[in-house]
Amino acid sequence: MHPRHLLLTALLLFSTSAHAVDKQDVKKKWHTPFDLYLDPQEAFEMVTSRPQETLFIDVRNQPEVHYIGMAEQVDANIPYMFDSLEWKSKKDGIHGTFRKKRNPDFEAAVVNALESKSLGKEGPVIIICTSGSRAPYAARALHKAGFTTVYTQVEGFEGIKAKSGENKGKRLVNGWKNAGLPWNYKLQTKKMYVNFDPKLIETKKQSIMPWGKEMPKKMMDMFDPKGKEAEK
Repeated sequence: MHPRHLLLTALLLFSTSAHAVDKQDVKKKWHTPFDLYLDPQEAFEMVTSRPQETLFIDVRNQPEVHYIGMAEQVDANIPYMFDSLEWKSKKDGIHGTFRKKRNPDFEAAVVNALESKSLGKEGPVIIICTSGSRAPYAARALHKAGFTTVYTQVEGFEGIKAKSGENKGKRLVNGWKNAGLPWNYKLQTKKMYVNFDPKLIETKKQSIMPWGKEMPKKMMDMFDPKGKEAEK
């Protein structure tokens, strides 16, 4: 790791450790190998104090950010899972939901997002999802891929559902939105997944070089002075 990156990471860890959410206050099933947890306000303070040294990603899928909005400080929307048209019924036999499918390019897309800020896998990453339940899975995936400093925002963007009262079932408990932090329905092009999707990036490269990864020999010779001399 570059000495500068080590220093930045150490400073970020020091600046948040005194205020970070205690592991004991996080659901056991939401624990990650990093044991780095933040509440919405802490995440906001971290990204606003060092915006160029931290990557803040929203791992919800495109329909979620499109219809529900996104935190203004998020650097990139990189879905950990995609929606599908496959229906999954719940145990009560009445309700259900559409299955979500794992994004196989998630880790590579996060690398692309880090590189856009001149950061590597050692760069601090903060993950936000809907309620805090999806972020740990994304963090564990990044841990396996060699990332070193990944925080989860444990309350998510919308928070959790109220368990009782007239608002039972509505996401009005905790979360980024309920904390009154900046968010918007207007999505910025530069933050969308199309900018970080490895497959789309490769396709764009191919369109610029229609012959693919390898330039045909005849074309190589056109640009190679030695090749021209050989033809003589």
